[in-house]
Amino acid sequence: MATAEIRALHKEPESNLIPLLLNLTAFGLAIATLASGWPTDHWLWTAGVIVALVYFQHCWTTIFHEDVHYTLYKGKWHNIRNGMIVGTLLGVPFNVYRQVHIRHHNRMNEPEDWELWPYCDPTKSLRFRRAFLFFDILLGVWVGAYIYGRIFFVSHSPIKDPKFRRRIWMEYGIIAVFWGTIWGLVIANSAWLLFAKVYLIPAFLTGIVQTIRKLTEHLGLPNGDPMRGARTVITKDPIGKAFSYTSFHIATHGVHHKYPQMPHGHLAKAFEVDIAEQAENASDDGAPVFPSHFRAMVDMTRYLAYPGIGENARRDRAEAAAQN
Repeated sequence: MATAEIRALHKEPESNLIPLLLNLTAFGLAIATLASGWPTDHWLWTAGVIVALVYFQHCWTTIFHEDVHYTLYKGKWHNIRNGMIVGTLLGVPFNVYRQVHIRHHNRMNEPEDWELWPYCDPTKSLRFRRAFLFFDILLGVWVGAYIYGRIFFVSHSPIKDPKFRRRIWMEYGIIAVFWGTIWGLVIANSAWLLFAKVYLIPAFLTGIVQTIRKLTEHLGLPNGDPMRGARTVITKDPIGKAFSYTSFHIATHGVHHKYPQMPHGHLAKAFEVDIAEQAENASDDGAPVFPSHFRAMVDMTRYLAYPGIGENARRDRAEAAAQN
């Protein structure tokens, strides 16, 4: 019965048009308000608009995530096109992110999980991971581009096909031209204050939010079962549901790893189906499930002093226990 319900949830697509339009409209209004100073330049209003802009910029990463799963639109090409646009804005080529994210799903929390480097890399010391964590949080939007780019630039890159590598070089070229033009216009017009208000400050804060979300999803958790290796938020309050809806339910993370091609709006229902099946079988998978995004984040903070995932998480716990 449960298998049939899960299969049905995979086959019932859900339109992403409304959350996508909400994101684009809110983002456009925030940019226009900051650029024009309308209706006021008061610092409290500006700060509030920047906070809203940071949230909806963060939602770009969840839109990007839907693109690489080919689930934002029905047509594969539309996902690729949208992903290339968003990737250009974020400084991460669509095909680089897709290659990293595929491996994140296939080898979640394992040393081969390029997306969670260096926290899942057993060759990286605790001291190195602690130092890297500082920069990952503080400069997340730019460190994130580095983390994803590693899969393409390192000598042991698994991306070997010359034709595919040329395509990625082309995407990096588009990013360089786009951002080179933006920086050139800023320099030519001495528009540093406007640029800082519209892009630099929001991007800096968005990077912090994105890194914290990434850590909330996996920090301190083991490899193996997708539900035990990722924190899952199943929220029932209206505000939590609004955040989940506009961020494409990215925080229902363990369920997404279990059913990566399921439409995001059905993940909470799939969780209920799985829970009912476990109750019938008198089993409990011990998955870290939380009723709010805040509770999941608080649980993650317990591991900030020992920033490890998978094998590193086990080793760090053993070392901490030995010291005590």
